[in-house]
Order: sequence, then C-alpha cells, then structure tokens
Amino acid sequence: MALARCLAGSRLLGRRCCASATQAGGASQTVQDMMQKAANDRAELRSQLKAQCDLHKQRTEILQRSLEAAEAERKQLRDQVSSLTKDFDILASKMQEETIGFRDRIQRKGVKGKGAQSRMAYRPAIDYSEKQPSHVCELNHQSLAELAMLGDHCARRERLIREVMAVDNITWGQAHDVLNNLVRYNEKYYWFETLPYRVGITAAFLGGIGSYVLVFWKPAAEWYGVNVAGEELPEGVEDIGEMTTNQVGTWTWSWMEPMIGTASFVLLCAQFIRAQATKMNMKTYGDRILQWRGTRLAKAFPEYDSSMVRAWAKHLPKVGFDFFPAYETKFRQKGPSSGL
Repeated sequence: MALARCLAGSRLLGRRCCASATQAGGASQTVQDMMQKAANDRAELRSQLKAQCDLHKQRTEILQRSLEAAEAERKQLRDQVSSLTKDFDILASKMQEETIGFRDRIQRKGVKGKGAQSRMAYRPAIDYSEKQPSHVCELNHQSLAELAMLGDHCARRERLIREVMAVDNITWGQAHDVLNNLVRYNEKYYWFETLPYRVGITAAFLGGIGSYVLVFWKPAAEWYGVNVAGEELPEGVEDIGEMTTNQVGTWTWSWMEPMIGTASFVLLCAQFIRAQATKMNMKTYGDRILQWRGTRLAKAFPEYDSSMVRAWAKHLPKVGFDFFPAYETKFRQKGPSSGL
C-alpha cells in the first residue's frame, strides 16, 4: 500500500512538473513575441519619424526658397518703384517746362515784390532749344491729327506715310517709295485738271497787256481804230505821232470803254456768283476737282485708310513762274516745306 501510494505521488509530481514547464515555455514565447512586436513598432515609428523629418526638411527648403524669391521680387519691385519715381519726376519737370506758369523767370534787380513787372521774360536754355522739332515726322499723332484737321498738307502727308508703314510693315524711308507711286497716280491727269486755270491766267495776262496796248500804244491804237473800229484820226491830226500818249488814250477810249467795261462787269458778276455759291457751301470747280482726285486715289489704293488718302490727295502741287508743278517726288524724304 505504501509503495502504491509512493508511485502515485511520483506520477502526480511528474505531471505537475510537466505542466509547470509547459507553462514556463509558453510565457517565454509570449515575451519574445511582445519584444519582436515592440521592435517592429519601434522600427516603424523610427521610419515614420525619419519620413516626417525629411518632409519637414523639404518644407523648410521650399519655405526658404519662397522667402528668397519673395525677397528678390521685393527688391525688384523696389527698383521698379524707384525707377518709376524718377521717370515721373522727369515727366513732371518736362510738363512744367512746357507750361508757361511753371517756367523759371529771372527777378529784376531793384524791383520790389514778386509781381509780374518784377520778373524778366522767360529765355529758353541751350539744351531746351536743341530739342525743338525740325520736321513734321518728329510730331506725335495728336499734333499731326490737329494740324491735318486745320488743312495742313504736310501733316496729312506724314499721317499717310505712317499709315503705309503700318499696313505694309515697312520703315519710314521705304514708305516714301510707296508714296511716290501714289503721287504718280494722283498727278496722272494734272495738266487736264488745271487746264481751265492755265487758260484763265493766260487770257487775263494777255487781256491786261492787250488793253494797255490798244488804248495807249500808238501803232496798235491806230491800226485797230482805223481797220477794226472804223474810226478816223481826230480832226486836225494827220499823223498819230503828233499826239501825246494821253491824247491817244482819249481818242481810243470812245470804242475801248464799252469792251473793257463789259469785260469788267462780266468778271464782277462771276466773282459775285462765286461769293454767293461759297456762302451757300456750294462746291466750286476747284473743290470738285480735288474731291474727284481724292476719291479716285482712294479707290485705286483701298488697302490704306480712305480718309487719310483723300485728305492727302485733295491738294495741287505748287507751281513756279514757268507754270510747271513741283511734284512731291522731287522732294524725296524731305517732303515739301512744312513751315516749321
């Protein structure tokens, strides 16, 4: 019995020892798993911290570059503001130079106060006088437009040149070659257009000289009086050479007065008709010719502004004592005198 009890106790003790060993091994495995998990969590946390550090570093670099760009832009803006301030001061000074009330005047010596009588007249300086325009091409668009509306032909010519430059995309000098083509086309019928004027001038010139010759020149007066008017020499005069010039005029005036008086009255009536037609804003022959020239040229060159072409074409070239016109092609780039 005792032996059986001993054996049963030994078996029970062995089972307990095995259970304790089994429990100890399971606890050790759990601790290892926990340590491995903690290591994994620590590694993951370390990687997250590193990623956050890298991201923070990138953000810091981006912010630094943004600050540097903002500083550079600020400096550029400061320089631009400074430049604009200088330009504004220069512009203000130039505007004041052109304004009469802002020009510097010299105080007269010995004059009391600052009144108008105490100031000497303004005198331009050398640097200011060097900048005055010497050709219409130096004027701005507004000045040219104002002069063109007032009828200045040189301003209209310069406006057309700039229109040619803008349309054909050429330089100012090259635009004159195109303008010469317009001149040749515009002056195609010049002699026909001005024929009435030339006939009128010639007739008036010959009529003025002829009236003097037929009234006072003895040979012509005698020939016309005897052969045309059918008059005889005054009573008691056998040779016209015996008469003085005034006596010849008194003799010829009896038949010359009706012709000269009638011609003068016709011219007076024509002048009166023209004056009344002008008051009624009726176009004369010259106005119609100029309008026809402008319309014809504008239709021939439709690529340019028609109003500029018409305004420039409504002009007849200047004529010398030889009755020959001075076309604009003769002046080349200088152009006709602008009066500057």
